[in-house]
Amino acid sequence: MLTISRASMPIPIPLQIRAARMDDIYPILRLHCEAFADKFGAAFGVRGTARGIEAMAEAWRRQGRSALRGMFVADSDGLVVGTISLRTWDMASDTSGAAEIAFHQVLGVWGAVRSIFALSLLDHTIERSEGYITDVAVLARYRRNGIARALLDHVEQEARQRGKKFLGLYVSASNTPARRLYTSAGFVDYRTRRSWLAGLILHQRSWIYMRKDLA
Repeated sequence: MLTISRASMPIPIPLQIRAARMDDIYPILRLHCEAFADKFGAAFGVRGTARGIEAMAEAWRRQGRSALRGMFVADSDGLVVGTISLRTWDMASDTSGAAEIAFHQVLGVWGAVRSIFALSLLDHTIERSEGYITDVAVLARYRRNGIARALLDHVEQEARQRGKKFLGLYVSASNTPARRLYTSAGFVDYRTRRSWLAGLILHQRSWIYMRKDLA
């Protein structure tokens, strides 16, 4: 159990970083909807995020525990206040079609095609020696309290235990606070990915792949 202090308040926050569980699905998705509003809006429409959450929840239920493999949550007195995922090359992607079936069921054919396309725009091929980080998110009212940094430190230790040589992640070039956080944690700009499709759909054309060597 960690204890951190809010930057603006002296009251310490109890914090436990643990593996995500199936009963965390809705808290995680609501948090992601808040933290990744542009992505959710592009995938499901500004007025369709509630249905999008239902579609993703149904997909995760169909996939079972493998859907949350590598995901960790920051838990403060039973409230999920942050998330992070550590992906490795050996974590098999869903080949059963569970996500597609769930999306078709909840969103219809066109809605499923649109959402799956939008959510796959930043797909990344993970190297064998890489720990790939995604889903870094903290509830708005809990930000700037060291939670994101604690999550990063946790998955770094996980990656080291798995023998990974480096960490990698993508961040929007315009997301200055996130880039500052990752730089302070030892990440450096490695390459820039530009996509007119990402610019059109996600309203962010340039994405920076940042990397941290673990040697």
